[in-house]
Amino acid sequence: MADDSEQSRPPRLMLIAGATGVGKSTLGNQILGEFEFSRHVGTDTVREILRSFEGPDENPVLHRSSFSHGKSKDPINDWLDTCEVLDSGIRSVISRSRREGVDLLLEGVHIVPSRGLLEEWRESGGVAVGLVLHVDHEETHQNRIKAREKNTFRGADRYLAAFDRIREIQRGIKERGNISDWKAIDTHLIQEPLLLVRQWLDQAWYQQR
Repeated sequence: MADDSEQSRPPRLMLIAGATGVGKSTLGNQILGEFEFSRHVGTDTVREILRSFEGPDENPVLHRSSFSHGKSKDPINDWLDTCEVLDSGIRSVISRSRREGVDLLLEGVHIVPSRGLLEEWRESGGVAVGLVLHVDHEETHQNRIKAREKNTFRGADRYLAAFDRIREIQRGIKERGNISDWKAIDTHLIQEPLLLVRQWLDQAWYQQR
């Protein structure tokens, strides 16, 4: 793929799903630099934009964390509720990039793995890859969260208090990824994920030829 010009190469879509603290933003930035994606959007950004139009009283689900307790009290169902309120915004971001014919790297905890998001892009002639990041080793996952929040104002306590829920959400994302034939990377075990990403992008490109 690296040898093809920008004019001849079809637009690429890379979706990165995963629970809190598994390295989505880190890998996303690496992919952005290595493969020169022209557009990079996080679902947290989509959420903040939507929050500016609706307050907590109007849409409480929009204003809670993906791992916070919701009406169902079930971690996966409560997470799915936070994804649902962002679904139209996420689809709008994808649709705009598809119409403009530009590469899009979209990552975040609010992405629910599905075949539909990828197939729509492929049907328009583009290359699409869905990727689920996870950390199966519990202690490593905890340490990742602690390190990520070490220098933030709020710290890691709120995440660690909800760690069991975060792990359940990870399980739900992995299951949906398996059903939808998304690629998966355990960021604790895979030392050179960019090699796999390059392989998967190349495979997707050849399948579109």
